[in-house]
Amino acid sequence: MTFNIKPNKKLLGFVSGVINGLLGAGGGMIVVPALKTELSAKQAHATAVAVIFPMCLSSSVMYLHSGRVTLGDALPFIPYGLIGAFIGTALLTKLNAKQLKTIFSLFMIWAGVRLIIR
Repeated sequence: MTFNIKPNKKLLGFVSGVINGLLGAGGGMIVVPALKTELSAKQAHATAVAVIFPMCLSSSVMYLHSGRVTLGDALPFIPYGLIGAFIGTALLTKLNAKQLKTIFSLFMIWAGVRLIIR
């Protein structure tokens, strides 16, 4: 079942920003499905990354500035995250919409299960 509801972009941006700042991630779970009402699956995922990147950057600066995290804590993850981002970007061009939807759904289920059992 699909709904042809146009998302309120201001509200969408606000909610995804709050979730991203509060949880450190999760804005994509809000942004991607909403963008898919107007864009193809690949465009929605790529646009979500472009939308989420500034939110992550600003959240990380605020967390670093407030002392809740140190650069030393984050530094070991950054190179591998960048490598993964390049690989994920290359894979996005090779996957069809159904494969992308399946992968995204599996990650959302995995994230939900981890939240419940931890």
